[in-house]
Amino acid sequence: MSEPVHIAAIDAGSNAVRLCVARAYSALDIEPIHVERYPLRLGESVFVRHRFSEEIFKKAAKAFRHFRELMDEFGALRFRASRVALVKRETARRLCVASNRNRGSGWK
Repeated sequence: MSEPVHIAAIDAGSNAVRLCVARAYSALDIEPIHVERYPLRLGESVFVRHRFSEEIFKKAAKAFRHFRELMDEFGALRFRASRVALVKRETARRLCVASNRNRGSGWK
């Protein structure tokens, strides 16, 4: 059997951002090794103003930087991120880019 691969998933919801790092032995044999939830009301300002408030944007960037550090710590070679439907594509892209700027992460 080959060595397991560490993978990660990030879910950006309207009330929290979540990270799950897992050890994958195969496509069907996956063991979560770290789960973390960062309470963050992404939807709060989006529903009213149709954009993130500066405060929420900064908190989200901090959460994504922390998640990136955890993925590096656990050696996650691959990851997938999903976003809640209310977050428009450009806003989500801006959030990911800002959270990883100057980190050499390769995210675009």
